Amino acid sequence: MTYTLADLPMLGGLGEERLRGLAARARRRRYAAGQVLCTEGDPADDLIVLLDGRVKAARVSAEGREVVLAVEGAPVAFDKTALLVDGAHRATRTALTAVEVVYLPRAAVLELVGAEPSVAARLLRTLAATVRDLDERLLDASVRDVPSRVAAWLVRRGTASWSTISGPRRYRVPLDGGQAGLGAEIGATRVSVNRALRAFERRGLIEIGTGEVIVLDGPSLAHAAAHGTPRAATRPAHQPAGRRVGSP
Repeated sequence: MTYTLADLPMLGGLGEERLRGLAARARRRRYAAGQVLCTEGDPADDLIVLLDGRVKAARVSAEGREVVLAVEGAPVAFDKTALLVDGAHRATRTALTAVEVVYLPRAAVLELVGAEPSVAARLLRTLAATVRDLDERLLDASVRDVPSRVAAWLVRRGTASWSTISGPRRYRVPLDGGQAGLGAEIGATRVSVNRALRAFERRGLIEIGTGEVIVLDGPSLAHAAAHGTPRAATRPAHQPAGRRVGSP
């Protein structure tokens, strides 16, 4: 689905004349899957608005390993913070599908923020939501096991896209970066992600498809995300099977 500038949360509610003036100063481009929209470290001279498709944000570690920070779908604007502080792009963004983007010049965006208090307020809410999401991801990596992190990711991504199949319990979640991309986002290996997905599939919570996960039981998956996955009961060392501790 192709969106317009009016669909971007920070621009919601703007009048037609203001939107037309903004669009007149914008550059529109299309990219094929695999093409780079912007590179980490380059000056953030424009606000990049994704109108169609999905994009991967990644950085390269000192060891040369790619670390996936996020996979985002339209409509969304990238590097708002860098634009406000006259900084550089914090990540390399690569098209995972065919995409359509609009480049809004930094000067035009800052003029709009200064002239429209509602845009400034929405921008602050968007930045606050981004910080909250980063906090949640850091907490996930610190205290949750891999299965609950996978479940939380599926719940968040499903809530964001909500491509419903039949009823509120079932929905599709695309894996544009594959299981390896999911693992990179939550700080886990592809093998551990696959193990968690297979366990959820055996429990009837999900179905693993080609390039996607079909969530069959959203509430149970949300419970797994919030409370972790059940562990098999274990007997104390040296306790014979079938006997209770303290029994004669």
